Amino acid sequence: MRSNVVRGRLMLLSAGIVALVTLVACGPESSPAAAPATPATPAPGEAAAPVAVDASAPAPADALEVPPAMSTPDSAETHVNSDDATPAAAEDTVRRYYAAINAKDYAAAYALWSNGGAASRQTFDAFAGGYANTTTVQATVGKAFDPEGAAGSRYIQVPIELASRRSDGSTRHYRGSFTLRAVMADGATPGQHQWHLDSVDIEGYEPAPTASAPTK
Repeated sequence: MRSNVVRGRLMLLSAGIVALVTLVACGPESSPAAAPATPATPAPGEAAAPVAVDASAPAPADALEVPPAMSTPDSAETHVNSDDATPAAAEDTVRRYYAAINAKDYAAAYALWSNGGAASRQTFDAFAGGYANTTTVQATVGKAFDPEGAAGSRYIQVPIELASRRSDGSTRHYRGSFTLRAVMADGATPGQHQWHLDSVDIEGYEPAPTASAPTK
């Protein structure tokens, strides 16, 4: 009798387990992953709905490149404007000429003549030799005057007074003017746009003796 009761309980327990497994198997299926929402295509005449943008997302690499039109060139070509050949620049050229002579830099002085020194009407050796007995030259440069243009060039006059001290202790005095030339023709180089000595017209003179102070 007792064995029959135990057998009945085991049968009921087995039936309950089978029912539970059947209930789980028949439950709702797992929901598939939600597909990303695709923005609806607006109907003709309707404005498109704004699309949210994630500001934290990095910009594409090509969006960070500078457009060619905005690129900074490695070097910019410098153009010398014709206005650089001013009267003040002509006066400065004459000062630099005599500064080079006083520094014994005859190559730099020779190069300040037009056509690579040829306008001096001397070879470089003859030019440098002409200052062999000159110790210093004191140059008083006046105001440039009489600018004029002709056939792709610009000319100007610069007055000059010189006190040339010689190696024997004597001093010679000269006065006159330089004519300077700047090339303004198309195709001229920046260096040709600058003033260069073209000719000189000077003559020696004896300065008036200075009056001595009266003795008491």
